[in-house]
Amino acid sequence: MDGQRAGNRHCSLEAIERGIAESSGFRQESGNYPLVYGYVRSSARRPTYASACRRVLERFCQEERLRLCAVFIDMGAAPQSVVRPGFVGLCDVLRLPDSFAALAVDVRHLSSDVAVAATLAGQVRDTGARLLLVRPPRASTGLAAVGRIGTQPCTSLPFWWQ
Repeated sequence: MDGQRAGNRHCSLEAIERGIAESSGFRQESGNYPLVYGYVRSSARRPTYASACRRVLERFCQEERLRLCAVFIDMGAAPQSVVRPGFVGLCDVLRLPDSFAALAVDVRHLSSDVAVAATLAGQVRDTGARLLLVRPPRASTGLAAVGRIGTQPCTSLPFWWQ
């Protein structure tokens, strides 16, 4: 009986090793839509606000034919804070080979502080992914420069993804 259990364990370990070594198949599962990951920051703990932002991201992904894999949320994160658990998780998944972009409702979800927003946009760019914004920054906010640093508004998605 112990020999049979050891044999079953060996077979299941081989199956696990094969599963790890083989391609994840994300592209086939996603219908060849680009894989994006959302990011939401709220300076206050407002779960309904985070849910509303998630719905905006989901609707945008449906319209632009993107696959939203996950949304990372930092609740109660101050605008001047550069180290955020949700943002760190976002950058980690953006390093995966099939990741296309990070998606935020607008640049203020990174920060309302221009220097911090530029730093965080640079961190996204350093992963090799793009930063897409549902709403491009307005020139009057002072964050328009950040919108030109490694980000793309929704209207400028590459033609070949349309």
